[in-house]
Parts: sequence; C-alpha cells; structure tokens
Amino acid sequence: MAYLPEAAPDAPPAKRGSKAQARHAASVDASEGWPPLAQCVRENMRAFPGCMLLTRVGGFYESYFDQAPTLASKISIKLAARRWNNQTVPMAGFPIHQLEKYLKVLVQDHGMLVAICEEFQQPSAADNSNVAFDRRVTRVVSPGTLIDERFLDPFTHNYILAISRSAGSYGLAWLDVSTADFATVNCQDDKSLRDEVARVRPREVVIQEGSFDIVDGERHIVWDTIENCGAVVSRVSGGDDTLLQGSPNASRVERDAISMLTAYLRTRLMEHMPDMRVDARPADSHVMRLDAHTLGALEVRETMRERSARGSLTSTIRRTVTHGGARLLQEWLTQPSMSVSLIRARHAIVELFLSQQHLRHDLRVILRHGAGDVLRTMQRIALRRGDIQDMLEIRDFAGTVDRVMALLRQDMKSGPGWDELADLTDKFQSISGLCERLSEAIDERVIEKRLQRQEALLQSADDALAGGALVGSEETPRKRVPKKGPASLVIEEPLWGDDIEHLIRPSAASTLKTSTNEHTKLRREARQLENALRSSIGDAVTLRFLLGQGHVVHVPSTHKELPESFLEHATLSYKTKTTRTFYLAEWTRIGQRMQKLEASIAKKEGEYLRLLRDQVIAHAPVIRRNARLLEQLDVLLGFAQAAEELRLVRPVVDESACLEIRGGRHLGVELGLLEQHRMFTKNDVKFSEPERMHLVTGPNMGGKSTFLRQTAIIAILAQAGSFVPADAAHIGLVDRVFSRVGAKDDLFHSRSTFMVEMMETSEILRRATSRSLVIADEIGRGTNTSVGLSIAYATLHTLACKNKCRTLFATHYHELADMLGYSSDNTALDGAVAFYCTTLETLPGGHVHYAHQVRPGVNRESHGLQVAQLADMPPETVALAEHTHKWLLRHESARLSQVPFISHTEYQ
Repeated sequence: MAYLPEAAPDAPPAKRGSKAQARHAASVDASEGWPPLAQCVRENMRAFPGCMLLTRVGGFYESYFDQAPTLASKISIKLAARRWNNQTVPMAGFPIHQLEKYLKVLVQDHGMLVAICEEFQQPSAADNSNVAFDRRVTRVVSPGTLIDERFLDPFTHNYILAISRSAGSYGLAWLDVSTADFATVNCQDDKSLRDEVARVRPREVVIQEGSFDIVDGERHIVWDTIENCGAVVSRVSGGDDTLLQGSPNASRVERDAISMLTAYLRTRLMEHMPDMRVDARPADSHVMRLDAHTLGALEVRETMRERSARGSLTSTIRRTVTHGGARLLQEWLTQPSMSVSLIRARHAIVELFLSQQHLRHDLRVILRHGAGDVLRTMQRIALRRGDIQDMLEIRDFAGTVDRVMALLRQDMKSGPGWDELADLTDKFQSISGLCERLSEAIDERVIEKRLQRQEALLQSADDALAGGALVGSEETPRKRVPKKGPASLVIEEPLWGDDIEHLIRPSAASTLKTSTNEHTKLRREARQLENALRSSIGDAVTLRFLLGQGHVVHVPSTHKELPESFLEHATLSYKTKTTRTFYLAEWTRIGQRMQKLEASIAKKEGEYLRLLRDQVIAHAPVIRRNARLLEQLDVLLGFAQAAEELRLVRPVVDESACLEIRGGRHLGVELGLLEQHRMFTKNDVKFSEPERMHLVTGPNMGGKSTFLRQTAIIAILAQAGSFVPADAAHIGLVDRVFSRVGAKDDLFHSRSTFMVEMMETSEILRRATSRSLVIADEIGRGTNTSVGLSIAYATLHTLACKNKCRTLFATHYHELADMLGYSSDNTALDGAVAFYCTTLETLPGGHVHYAHQVRPGVNRESHGLQVAQLADMPPETVALAEHTHKWLLRHESARLSQVPFISHTEYQ
C-alpha cells in the first residue's frame, strides 16, 4: 500500500523530505537564467509535489532533474542529459504513443502519481509566422482516476473511494471515473466499514488529513482491508461544498465523503473533471451482507492461495459476453438480493432463456458484437476525450438496443418468465434517431483508412527510434531522423482522386457540401492543367505539393527541352540531376485555394463533430439506462448459459427459515476434479425448525470444508438470481453469510492463527442473526485440547441457543457430541443440533479411501495417521506416531508431559 500526498496545484512543498528531495529542491531553486522549457518544468515540479512530471516536448514525453533517473529506472529506459543554464541536467523520455504503456507501469504497478503536462501551440506575439508553446498540466493520473486507458481491466470496476467519519459513523462515497458509477453508504461501526471497503474493493482511498491515524499503538481496522485490496491512500485537507446541494438523499456523513471525493478529483482530473452534480445512488441496504472474511474464504472474486480470478466463484459462473455484464455479475455475487420478488423474477427469466435456446443464442450474438463497453465510451465522450470511433460505438450500441427490442417483442408471449422479461424490455427506450444521424454523418471507411495510416506511422516511428539523432530547438518539436534521407516530403497520393476524404459526409451539412463541391471543381481544374502540361511536355510531368517548396510542377530531367510556352509562365524552383521543379502561377492559385478549402472543410467537420458529440451527451441518461438494462440482460443470459453447461437447477426462494439442498455440489472443486477425470461426491443438507445447527465430524481431507463452503455458495448464487449446483434446493432468505474457515496468522500485527480465529469467531457471535448462515470449521484449534474444546463448546452453544442462526459446525472434537447430549435420535439441545459425519474406508492392501459422503452420526476417528502416511512422511516417523497414539489411548488420563521417551529401537 502506498501513501500519496495531496497534489493540488496550489499545494505547498512537502514538509517531510529525503536527501534526494533536498537535492531536488537545490537543483530546482538554483540560479536564474533557465530557458522557458526548464522554467516550466521547475514550476510544475513545485506545484505538484509527490508527482512524477511528464512534459510533452514535440513527439515525446520527457522528465528532467532528479525525477529523470527515477523514471528511467521504473520503466527501464535510458537516462540521458542536456545542458541548461551551464549545467548538465538529467533527462529521460519516450515517444507519445507509448504513454499508456508506461502509465500502467508507473500508476498501476508502482502506485505513483503522474502529472501530465501537455503543450499547446500559440501564435507568437512578435512574429505570427513562428509558433510558441504554452505548456500546462492538464491531469494528474492516479490509480483511482484512470479514464480511458487501455490497460484498465474491463471486467472489474476501478473505484476511487472517499471515507469520512463523524460521531462514530462513517460515510463512504465511491466513483468509477471510467464508467460514472457513483454510490454512497453510511456505515455505523468499524466492522461494517471494513466489510464495505472489502466489497467495493477500491484502487484508491481518499481520507481526511489526520484521519485513521495510529492510536495507542493500534491502527484502525480499515487499514488491513485497504492493504488486502492493494489500494493506495491519498489525503485531502478539505472538501468541496458546491456538490452538497446535488445529494439530498445522502446523509450528512455521506455528503462529507462526496465533498472530499469531489475536492480530490478536481486536483487530479482538472480539465477532465466529470459533472458530479447528480444524486448519489445510496448503496442497496436490502441485500445479503458478506463480510471481508467471507468474501475471501468463499473465493467469491479470487482464490485464496494464488489470489487469481481463475477458480473463483465469479470466473466459474461467468458466461457474460459484455464487459459491463461481467462487472454487474461481480456486483450481484458480492451483494445478493434480499428481495424475494426480485430474486424470483430473475429466476423466471433465467428459466425462460434456458428453455428458449434459440432466443438465448440470438441475443448473446447481438450483445457480443454490438453492445461494446458503452458506459466507458460515454464517459470518454462526456469528458471530451472521445474520438470518432467512440461515436461509432454509440451508433452501434443504439442499433443493438433496437435489435434486442425487436427480437424480444417479436417472440414475446404471456406466462411465467415472459411477463418478467416484458417488464425488463419495456424499460428500454429507443434512440434510433440518434443512430440514424450518426450513421448518415460519419463515413466509416475514411476512419478505417486513417487508422491503417496511423498504425503504419507508429510503426515507422518505432523503426526510426532504433537510430538517428534527436534534433530540434528549445521551443520546437523534436524528432528522431535517420542519418540519411530525402530533403523533402512528397505527397504520394494523387491530388485529385474521385473525392476528398470526408470524416463527415458532405450531405450532413449544407456548408460542408458547398465547400466540397468547390473543392471537387478545383481538383478537376488541376487534373485538366496536368493533362495539358503532359500533352506539351511529356507524360512524366506531375503537379505536386512539396514541403519547403509548396505547389510545384515536377519535371524529370529526361525532358531536357521544355516548350517556350511553358517557360514563359514558369519559374525554376529547385534542380537536381534527376528532376526540376517549377512554380506555375495557375497551379499555385489552384493549389492554394484547395489548401484553404481543405482547412475550411476540416474546421467544419470538427464543428459538426462537436455538434454530434453534444447530441450524444444530451442522450446520455437514456444511453446509460439502456446500457444498464443490457448488462442485466447479459447477466441473466449468462446465468441461463451456465445452467445449461454446469447442470444447475432453479432453487425455491422464500422468507422461511428452511435451507434444504439435495445433491449439492461445489462448482470450483467439481471442475478441478473433472480435469483429473474424477467425480465429485454430492451431499445433502437440511435446516428446519427447530433444527438449525449441524455438527459435522470426520477425518482430515474428508470433505468437511468443501461441504461447508458449497452450502454457503449455493445460498449466494440463489439470492443473486442464478440457478444452483444441486439436484434441488429450497433457500429461506439469508441476510448474512459468515465464514470461519481457513484462517492464517497475521505476523505483521503480532496475531497468531489462533488469535485471528478467535477474532473472527467473536464477530460472528456478535453479528449473526436468526436469518444468518454460519459456516465454522475447526473452532478451538491452536491451543491445548481442553481449552480448545471448551471454546468450541461455548461457541456452538451460543450459536444454537442465543443467535439461533443456521450453522454448519465442522470439528475434530467428537467429544462435543457427548457434551451436547448426543442421543440415539441423532439430535441434542431439544432438537436444535443434529449430528453428521464423513468417513474413511480402508481398502485391501492397506490403502484408504475418502468417501466424502456426509451421513448422520458422529465420527470419533480423525484418521490423521493415515493422512500423514499419504503425505509420504518417513515410515519410522509414522510408526512412532502410531505407537505413541496407542499409548495415549491406554492412558487417556495421563498428561502429555508424562509420556515417556520412546527410542527408535523400541518399535522397530
């Protein structure tokens, strides 16, 4: 986790500093006489402390002074130097088209702030023929303020989260700048704050200066969660109250968080600041809560061991075909619904799509090829960072919405599933008019040609960087040039094809059409002039525009004798052994007029493009609403696809206290076994009044943990709206899922594994309700047997008699059954606790087999010795363990310290 200082344009220099910072200050504040570029760099380094400054200089982004070695080291480029003010100044830089590549390294990999200083051409006051540069920082890039960078993960949100605190409660406001997803929540205690941060999983956290500092040697609980998220922390000293009037539905502490977030974003996005004057969307309170431990233990988003998405619940169930759908799926799985009507509506639509295979296939094809990532596209357009391709993506999206609406309404019927689908379909709003305007105005073929040329240009630029010198003056763009090359650039394309390349079709605007017609007329005149010259001189004569010369007649030296009629009106411009160029007044007139028209056409196209962009922005609310509806449709279609591929069934969900699963499976484990050509063992579980707790005993590797986890995952999937991996399932609403599974020590905070387990158990006992589902594995381990057994018994008794929540309690302490009053009817505590176990079978030859079948009863054997043997422990060690175990069984009352030393020779 990195701690980033505030970097407002008016921020004072950092109070704390290293020797390197001191050297930097000395170098920056040295004697006067710096050239304009150096002065600009020095001023920006003062104004943006804590930021890596990248300054645009022609075709490069460059870094100077003490930042240059850091940049060169971080992104692995060469460190150079230049002379300024009679000093040698370190410098490093890279071509502008590599900006995103290196932003990923600096911002995402190293968690740095990067201030981007752009250059803008300004006419010089002294001489309008010269060009000066105005350079200013337009944006400070941080991990949470990425907008349209291509390295953004399309399957997850990139949230920046602000946290405020007031009178023991916390306000949270978070925003994905790339999609404009914006929400708030009010947390009443530390634990709720930690769980909400873990669920949002921000890339950057903004807090008030001085907040959440270490008190009495203990730091706030939120820091652990921020570290686990891998987020960076930034601090602000104030807020922006101008936003508060736009958030009437938020609480005071939530509005404080919104104010902090807005103030921080203004220091980062600057000229790209989005319009935040909207109602903050409060987080849905009517959802199943998954605490931070449970999200990790159940591997909802990533696996615990590899911290990889592969193998997680999200990746296993995901069948979405759009990026927005993938992000929404993750939201549904991390906060499943508690609304029975909403859950049943989702299930009905999934069942419909499962039965209507052709409809499902057609809809998925339409979404895959036409939906795009329109929320991020709209955000680029709204922030004035979009290009013509984004406009085309909006066009394609609008057409996709119309095709989806037409397909659904064409096949629409009445009945289960159809009625719920109709409710979803009726919320779409057609924007076919905008689609038609964009289609009629934009010439897509021209864009394709320009993209091809741009790719070729970038490739040639990369090739040129392999050698050659860096040339250019202080205030002119610098470029790499080969050691040998042509003296002037020739436009290879003919000056008079069938038509000029129009980004905007001439038919879209009358003024554009008029200018285009005039340009076409001039092109014909130029063609006629060239044909006339070829008739009098030769076929190799061409009319050209050459940089450094202008509009000239190009004549090969093979034509030695030129007609007098031509020489009377032509003036020699340039001569080599192979060619001669001449100025011809008529061609100069035509060519200059064509140039002016081309500039005028480009300007008018730009104006019309801005008009189209404004029209798209005006439709933004409808576009965003349609996009979110398509995301829902994509997730539901994906649920149906997963149900078909993974053999999932529709669960019954109601408000009862029942939780019954027949033939339940753990999808992640099952898929892993299938890769090894092994079958998964299904299991049943049934909670009902008054039986709310199952005590599960059995050997190591007997499948207890998998059984616990799959039960919780099935409940999550059911309330998210998905079908579930089971033969049948009846789920009474679960308000919270708690997991005490798979803890590990926390040495950084001086917490042993046992301490971590006790802290997690404490939270469960304090927060679980009668509607909660608790899965607890091996509570009480890590200390001596009598203490561990006592803690396990007390925890189990409290959950069963006080919390009265549905609980799966797995343990090796078979003595718990006797302490609870295990009887022949397999229940205890007036039927509140039932007993189940897994078994291990010994096969001929001494081999063992794990049945993994959960059955009624108590297993009083841990079979740990067999597990040790399977783990390939040395035979003499296993034999000693067996001998010791038999001795202990004969002397159960003996203390461990009284066990005599047994030498190897005694059991060999």
